[in-house]
Amino acid sequence: MEVLDVTLVLAAIGALLLFFLGMKYPLGGREWPFDRPTTIRYVISGLLFFIILGLIYWVTRYWDYPFSGKGLAYVAFIGMTILFVLGFIFPKGKDI
Repeated sequence: MEVLDVTLVLAAIGALLLFFLGMKYPLGGREWPFDRPTTIRYVISGLLFFIILGLIYWVTRYWDYPFSGKGLAYVAFIGMTILFVLGFIFPKGKDI
């Protein structure tokens, strides 16, 4: 897929998500069941999901793969170790 195709697919998914939220909560903020920090956490989590998808696409499209088996395994090991340690440091998450 070309970058334009991926961009169009992500824009369509975003439009469908906004359409769904608009249909579910037509009065906007008055009907929204979450407070501001929870909404911010949801938005940041969604953005992080799309950033990870974009990075996965970028890595699979533009990296050469002869060394990537070991390299990606090391990166995954280091990343998971960091997440594991952060889970012990912030067991209930970080307040916004």
